[in-house]
This record gives sequence, structure tokens and C-alpha cells, in this order.
Amino acid sequence: MKLFAKRAVSQQLHALKNRTAFKPKATRRLVFIHETDLDITEAQFEDMCCVFSPEFDTIEYIHYNANKKMLEGVPKPHLHPQSLDWRGRVTADDLVFVLEQQYDLVVHFVHNITLPLVSFSAQLKASFRIGPSSLDTRLNDLVLPSTADFGTFLSDLKQYFNKIQSNERT
Repeated sequence: MKLFAKRAVSQQLHALKNRTAFKPKATRRLVFIHETDLDITEAQFEDMCCVFSPEFDTIEYIHYNANKKMLEGVPKPHLHPQSLDWRGRVTADDLVFVLEQQYDLVVHFVHNITLPLVSFSAQLKASFRIGPSSLDTRLNDLVLPSTADFGTFLSDLKQYFNKIQSNERT
């Protein structure tokens, strides 16, 4: 069954090759995909948000874990291996809603890479994507060194993101 899902994800990744990325001048809509096994404090999250913009219209916080049981008790939306059906489609309604929206920025803070994570990330409609080097490089416009420490991730993010010139689509 995973053969069909892998094939669908491969097609989704191939479609990203022709995508034109741009760093928006104003970040109003953000998606943050966070692996629950990696620690992050509320203050660190707020600090990261301030790097992009002082004010947001929408922040979607996606909790991700390769073990579905580890997501019990955390607010939805949840991303886990059962989020993807055998055809490679996202099945959870809250995740489908996120996929239908247009975002300025996607930030991946993940360490454990699974097929549902890659599929979900490939389907997101975002102008600019940031993530670790362990994730498929076609998914991210800014690739940061893989780390399990959010403080290190945030300092790398600040250092490299601010060097990229902002522009708008023509």
C-alpha cells in the first residue's frame, strides 16, 4: 500500500521543482510545523514570530510526531503516519483545511522525517519555506542545519533569513 503513497509524494515533490519562491515583504500568515519530541518554549516561539513580523493575521501550529499516541492531549491539528491514506492523500479534516489556505511562510522544526510529513509539506501553498537539511531540500527555500535545539535553530534562522532580500510577485 505504501507504494502508491510513495508514488504520490514523489509526484508532489517533482511539482515543487518549477515553483518560484519569494520572501514576502510582510508576513501575515504563518504555518509552524513542530515535532513534539523537540522542546520549544512559548517565549522562543514568540521570539521566532517577531523575527518575521510584529503582527499576524493567522498562525497555524501543526503538532507532528511519528507516534500518534504521543500527540494525545495536545491541541489539533495533528500530523502523524495515519494522516496519509494508502493513495497518498491527507485524510484529517483540520489538515485539509490548512492545505486549502495560502500562507506567506512555512517553518519546519522537525528531526524525524516521515512520508506524511513530506507529503503534507509538499502540498502546502506557501510563498517561502524554511526547514532543516534533513528534510527533502525541494521542500525548503531556506535550508538550515539540522538541530534538536530550538535556540540554535532560531539563531541560524535569524542570521540567514534577514540576509535574504524581500520581494513581491510580479
